[in-house]
Amino acid sequence: MKALSPKSIKEDLDGLISELIGKGICDDANFSAVRSFGNHVDVTFKGSEHISIALGDIEYTEIYNELAEKRSYNMKLVDGALVQLMYRMKGNRLIQHRLSFYPSPNLLPFQDDPESYMRDDLFLEIVQRRIVPFPLRFDFDARDGVYADVTHPKSHLTLGDVKGCRIPVSAPLTPRWFVEFILRNFYQTDHHDFVRDLPRHRIKFPASITANEESLMHMVVPYQAVR
Repeated sequence: MKALSPKSIKEDLDGLISELIGKGICDDANFSAVRSFGNHVDVTFKGSEHISIALGDIEYTEIYNELAEKRSYNMKLVDGALVQLMYRMKGNRLIQHRLSFYPSPNLLPFQDDPESYMRDDLFLEIVQRRIVPFPLRFDFDARDGVYADVTHPKSHLTLGDVKGCRIPVSAPLTPRWFVEFILRNFYQTDHHDFVRDLPRHRIKFPASITANEESLMHMVVPYQAVR
């Protein structure tokens, strides 16, 4: 494992972007950028200044269209889904992350018809919607006064941008674990294995879950399983 730093996070993320471009599942990309602000360093992307649109009380389609139009993402996948990864560090300690997945409201999911995407230059317009798309986001925030035991875990998953939906997660997610989560759950098919040849795990984060949160239903990032 590499030492944790903004550079190692950037290398992890950019390697994944390159891999997904090579596999043909990433249609457009903004590679990560490292920016310093006072005593902290952000690993972010061009267009990240527009993410605040997702915090507004507006329809999901409008949020998606605005983010897509402004290219506010690290990756736009072949079915139109947008992937955003942002990390904030102080020294070599992670302070925050925001890892988001915005499926397209206008296209069928890749798993429903993978051959059409791969065959038709990865751009197949589907008129009929067969799913109700909703965003998901893994957040981490270790700042004093922000996290609270059980009610606002340091690391948590929010589904659908629902206020108050904070499913505890055992630890922050590296880019590698987040990308694998997205690919395995939304793109993996019997004939398309996008996870097997991903770059190996290079970094890890320490556990952040509390004993009280562990007593609830929660998600586990299996760092201990990686050697």
